[in-house]
Amino acid sequence: MASDNDPVPDPTKTTHQNLGVVMMRDAARQEPLVAVIASMLEETVMRNEDHQKTSNLVSFTGRKPPLSPCAFVTRIGKYSGASPCCFAVGLIYLERMKKRDTGVCLVSTNFQRLFLTAVMTAAKFLDDFYYSNKHWAEVGGITTQELNRLEIEFLFRMGFSLHMQREEYEWYAEELHGKVQQEAAKQQQIPPPMPSPAAVGAPDALGPMDLDDPRAGGGGGA
Repeated sequence: MASDNDPVPDPTKTTHQNLGVVMMRDAARQEPLVAVIASMLEETVMRNEDHQKTSNLVSFTGRKPPLSPCAFVTRIGKYSGASPCCFAVGLIYLERMKKRDTGVCLVSTNFQRLFLTAVMTAAKFLDDFYYSNKHWAEVGGITTQELNRLEIEFLFRMGFSLHMQREEYEWYAEELHGKVQQEAAKQQQIPPPMPSPAAVGAPDALGPMDLDDPRAGGGGGA
């Protein structure tokens, strides 16, 4: 039982717990962010590919995966169990990494490993419950051993700087919500195209192990 001498929490002071409360409080509102983040990732990768940009992240580079960036994010959202806020925080982590190393660049051969590791790291830092690295590796289509190595390198490249100000997250989330509203406005003006039979359920067509790393003896993979 708290006593009169116990310190009173300062609601304006940013702590890991306070940030987690903010994110969980708006969990329902954050749900649409995953689709926007998927679209942003795809646009970023396509733009970098069009400009023939390259990345110096050798460890995160592999073959081009069979899924598009948008479909890959959808896959992570379905199978990882990570809360929507982890996707936003994962993007923030990638932006921090780029500020530390300008050679960081999302392209078709590295977005799979970079985004997977970023969201997994965010989930471990923020979520009360998260799956093991083995599960995340199966979701992402790489081996557990490789993901373990990527996680360590990711943390070192981040300088182990995982904390963030509450204001930083809320500003970033509001920017994403603005994009959600823009997309909704576009959908009201333009009738959505009819999906082709091949496109229906495309992200779900892959089982958890269908993206195995070929270096581990599997099939597709990046």
